[in-house]
Amino acid sequence: ITYSPSGTSFTVKTPAGESLGFTTRLVGECNVSNLLAAIIIALRLGVPAEKIRYAVGQIEQVEHRLNMKRTPGGVTIIDDAFNSNPHGSRMALDVLAMMESGKRIVITPGMIELGQRQAEANEEFGRHAARCADVAIVVGRYNRDAIMAGLAEGPIMEENIHAVDTFN
Repeated sequence: ITYSPSGTSFTVKTPAGESLGFTTRLVGECNVSNLLAAIIIALRLGVPAEKIRYAVGQIEQVEHRLNMKRTPGGVTIIDDAFNSNPHGSRMALDVLAMMESGKRIVITPGMIELGQRQAEANEEFGRHAARCADVAIVVGRYNRDAIMAGLAEGPIMEENIHAVDTFN
């Protein structure tokens, strides 16, 4: 599985030993596993590989769910604004980590509604962000202390960690 600013490329190996390459605009482990299930069913139903490949390539991204956007200036944005769980947040950072060109910047208010695990989950998110991003911007005060504590433990340089009160 390879992520890039244009999406994901992955290979499916069939029981017959055939390797089928696919490309999609979707990113993230969850999307690949969902596509894999659909591909398996389509193959079992006898749908030709080329038709499956075409369909996988045409799937539109879901807004704010690991949604890749490119600006006219060449900036790639991974919009995962509707994500608020530890597994999904980690997956978004893993996608960011695979981007090899340019600066990798994470902008986050952290995760909410996690009950007693909220501080711990946000601190772990900060630790993982420090390994995946070149720059981290923590927005708001609600999870700031936990995320900043996690960021401080990672390899990200201190001058590349910023805390701001609002997205503005």
